[in-house]
Amino acid sequence: MPFESMDDFIGAAEAVGEVKHIHGASLERDVGCLTELFYEKDGPVLMFDGFEGYPEGFRVCANAVRTTRHLALAFGLPLDAHKFDVARHIRDRRRGEPIPPRVVTDGPVLEYVQDGNAVDVEAFPTPLWHKGDGGRYIGTADMVVHRDPDSGYVNVAVYRAMVQGRDRVSLWMNPQKHGNIIAQRYWEKNEAAPVAVVVGCEPVTWLAAPNLLPFGKSEYDLAGSLRGSPVDVIELPVTGLPVPAHAEIVLEGEIPPPSEETAYEGPFGEWPGYYSHEGPECVVRIKRIYHRHNPIIVGQPPMRPKVDPEVNFQVWDHLERSGITDVTGVWSVCNNLLLVISLRQRYAGHAKQALITAAGFRHGDMKTYFLAVDDDIDASNLGEVLWAMCTRVDPTTDIDVLRDSWTADLDPRIPPQKRKENDLTAGRCLIDATKPFAWKDRFPKSNMWSREDRSAVERQYQDLLAKLDLTKGRA
Repeated sequence: MPFESMDDFIGAAEAVGEVKHIHGASLERDVGCLTELFYEKDGPVLMFDGFEGYPEGFRVCANAVRTTRHLALAFGLPLDAHKFDVARHIRDRRRGEPIPPRVVTDGPVLEYVQDGNAVDVEAFPTPLWHKGDGGRYIGTADMVVHRDPDSGYVNVAVYRAMVQGRDRVSLWMNPQKHGNIIAQRYWEKNEAAPVAVVVGCEPVTWLAAPNLLPFGKSEYDLAGSLRGSPVDVIELPVTGLPVPAHAEIVLEGEIPPPSEETAYEGPFGEWPGYYSHEGPECVVRIKRIYHRHNPIIVGQPPMRPKVDPEVNFQVWDHLERSGITDVTGVWSVCNNLLLVISLRQRYAGHAKQALITAAGFRHGDMKTYFLAVDDDIDASNLGEVLWAMCTRVDPTTDIDVLRDSWTADLDPRIPPQKRKENDLTAGRCLIDATKPFAWKDRFPKSNMWSREDRSAVERQYQDLLAKLDLTKGRA
């Protein structure tokens, strides 16, 4: 059964030794720096409490789903499950029938309500996640909920939210994001856009929010598929927007047109590993705040990317929808800066077709390098990927560059003059690291033992290998 709340997940993580409690850390330095240090070491979930000037029990959780272990736990899989098995499980859930949310009339999120002059978002202990951030970000693992005024469809997304005062937070929503498009439909009518900002909920529900679904498809339906059961939601009294009944904190309000009000937002340490984007952005006028007893601010602040690959479900599905057959894995390295596609070649040009198709996927990220490998390469193992690139790529024939491709505002490679002209374009590199199709069966054979033999030996000698730190699965 899926977890209903963040507290349920924390309890399960604690039962298997995956939680570290830290009392009395400073919001100005310790929380953010410890989050970074534990992230780099693939450490446990961090639970911070005992902040000076805040009630005991007002907590901050960080690094909840940073590792394969935590993802496995969230989906009810064995903690030591291989990343391939975790990826297959999640992918099977994603491909299931959408399960719409279930409307309920009550839930823990309504235990405490701030209304009118009592609204105070500063009452919650919000950390400074990076030393150079322009303010405190209560929304790094949030869910921003909008309802389209024309179709009524509910969009759920993740946009960073910076505290601007007792009754204000600012949001940064890229122009191509669905939340921004929906807000503009209200602004065009000189209306404020109703919004709810969910600060913390159980991990599987939250994992649906960053997905780039087609406009009109609600992330709540995907969350139901991932969970295997509907998300219980409460329709808020002011806006009617649905929010998880077991959420930690919810800010309910409206976003006025930028011509009416903005706030200076940023800079913020973003996922490419650099501070980026600052300037006037839209604000949320908070009408009400709801929170449960002993609420948790769930933080997932961006960090400098690690090289550990993570499965990229969206591009994988995009390839299959586009008719690319025999894809055996799609993995992102350095937080999508390098995308690796493994496939079983069926025809000449198969790998190149997959690379071009992946490069054309609609997204707002700055994917730069696209690399294809054969299915004998473990695409989640960067050592194998680099070995394939160094031994199967002929730079004169296997590398292509796409010039003037779209990229994100966060791309540090954009020169100041291009950025000033809003020319957000850069190059992309397509690398075919597969065996040449015409003579792939005559390509020299690898000296590696088969995966079946290696797996059998690892199982038989797991205690010995664990001492060498080879099979701990901390990825």
